[in-house]
Amino acid sequence: MRTIGTAAALATTIAAAAIGLAPVAVGVDKQQQITWEQCPDGVTKPGAECGRIDVPLDYSQPDGATISVGFIRVKGANSHGAVFTNPGGPGGSAYSYVGADQPFTLPDSITSQWDMVWVQPRGLVGSTPIDCGQGESIDLASALFSNGAALRQACEASNPGYGPHITTENTARDWEEVRRALGYEKINILGLSYGTILGSVYATLFPHVADKVVLDSGTSPTTFWSELMQAQEAGYTQAFHDFFAYVATRNDAYGLGTTPYAVYTSWAKKVQQESGAWPTITPPKATMADLPAELAALGPAGLDAFNAAAPTQASSQGLSSQATTGGNQAASPTVQLTRQIAPIPREWDHLAAIVSGQEQTPNVDASALSEATKNIIVNSQLMQQVIMCNEGYSPTDPLLWPKYLWGVLVSNDPIATPPAAFGSGAVCAGAEPTTRVPALDGSQLATRPLELQGTGDPQTPYGLYHGMSDPMGSTVVTVHGPGHGHVGLGNDAAEALVAHYLLTGEVATTDLPGLHT
Repeated sequence: MRTIGTAAALATTIAAAAIGLAPVAVGVDKQQQITWEQCPDGVTKPGAECGRIDVPLDYSQPDGATISVGFIRVKGANSHGAVFTNPGGPGGSAYSYVGADQPFTLPDSITSQWDMVWVQPRGLVGSTPIDCGQGESIDLASALFSNGAALRQACEASNPGYGPHITTENTARDWEEVRRALGYEKINILGLSYGTILGSVYATLFPHVADKVVLDSGTSPTTFWSELMQAQEAGYTQAFHDFFAYVATRNDAYGLGTTPYAVYTSWAKKVQQESGAWPTITPPKATMADLPAELAALGPAGLDAFNAAAPTQASSQGLSSQATTGGNQAASPTVQLTRQIAPIPREWDHLAAIVSGQEQTPNVDASALSEATKNIIVNSQLMQQVIMCNEGYSPTDPLLWPKYLWGVLVSNDPIATPPAAFGSGAVCAGAEPTTRVPALDGSQLATRPLELQGTGDPQTPYGLYHGMSDPMGSTVVTVHGPGHGHVGLGNDAAEALVAHYLLTGEVATTDLPGLHT
């Protein structure tokens, strides 16, 4: 599940509509007509077909205003039917999921047996996009203290009445219209992260046309979004530490250190070189080999003292370096890349090569992007925040406001600040939730869903999955090790299990190894 940036970063992209209570959605009698079109340049998968249909803006008024919903289909050579899939988010683009520069590579054991269908969620470019003026007129005070209200006001000004209807339920109903338009009697579902919520809602609303359901890295919708985001702070810290530990076992290849703490130190020095600021994330535990001589002489007591002081030392070093240089750790490409790649163990060697200087550090400066790319990124952030504020109903903690403001205005900590922004309620301040994700229910499904849950997942933490698996009646498969998402991300055992399940409905095991375990 991707996370949006801090409120300060969002000050340039805030949006949304003045929203009333979401209406009860109903069915649509007529079948939608497909308009086939040339795929966008980013869709590079051979055989991809792109089309779109018009769907109701408001499903309680099927003959009222409409919006456009785009989709991509890639037919399988030995197709047994269709698999509808979603890459997460909310705000994950179906079109980028089928592009050359995305990290997902679905195995032939799945793509050869099924027509793969990616439906672009309403609100994103490729469907009717939400356009909220990109937040140019929003001042910093509004961005910090009434973020949600500013979002809705800006979106309502540009797209009157659209914001209330960007919901998980409506997106699931869009899936049903695409299914009917394409003529599939039933569909299978493969959802990743937020896509597990979307897929579960579809299966709840349309159980008689939902066949096999794969939920890859799920979470409870009742944790949206404060509780889930707060849990990610510990999850991301551990993911960074897992990466450092992995690289420490490969010192011969990368020369960054033989202990997790030594690798962290090499990584932190690179961050400071790039940004002028030492990173403030909590370091991994040191070993005796990491201690200066005077502490090593004290034995275990010296090690305990070093580890107890290390988090405070990192924070102090970060603030002092920032004060001296005027630096900002968030400006470091290495920080940004590590936060992006830490949940994807398949990419850890690539990241280690960048940190060690064996590969060139990618340019992550937004000013270097084309206007079209910038607009797509802003649109994704807007749609994500709109749906999060529409459906955010787990309790927030006002006591986290100081931590949030400190992170936004002072530390720019890449791990601690986003959870504090959500946990405090700052992201949606002034915009109360207007709807809820429908209560999940898999009791009417002919085949039990298959749910993959990673023990080291930083984005949908392992302890939160019961709120999905229990009402859906899922068979839960525990994937032991780090990583968020398992199908299409290099876990051969998980992919073989899913391929077999999609064909047979059978689940052979409830325990699988993760990558780098």
